[in-house]
Amino acid sequence: MVVVSKEDGLTFGLAGVLAFLVSTGWYAAFGTGLLEKAFWFYAMNAFLVGGVVVFLFHVASRVRRLQRRNRLLAAAIFAAPGLIGAGIMLALFRDIFPTWDPVSLGRYAAFILVGDALLASVALDRTRRAASRAR
Repeated sequence: MVVVSKEDGLTFGLAGVLAFLVSTGWYAAFGTGLLEKAFWFYAMNAFLVGGVVVFLFHVASRVRRLQRRNRLLAAAIFAAPGLIGAGIMLALFRDIFPTWDPVSLGRYAAFILVGDALLASVALDRTRRAASRAR
């Protein structure tokens, strides 16, 4: 059974909150004014922020010296605050950003989804490699 300690859970949870705040803050600061002006610039920034999310996950993994086989559960704990926060942001998007175009709601969701997808691919890849080495 794969488990993480309470300290690991707290560390990854707090790092996940930080990753969500960085992602959402970046989009709030530059969303309609800059990011949504050109698709290539939007995509580049989505992957840049996704890279920052993955970097924060790796930093938390190194700080806690987490074994590779436990990274999938740690990634789920790391992603949970972002998923909850993004859900709240999407539900209240028109109240938080009343002057933004309604299309920005979907663009924000896709922006956050890129970071979650990169995190999942990294966590799943590391877990698969660790499992193949253990054989």
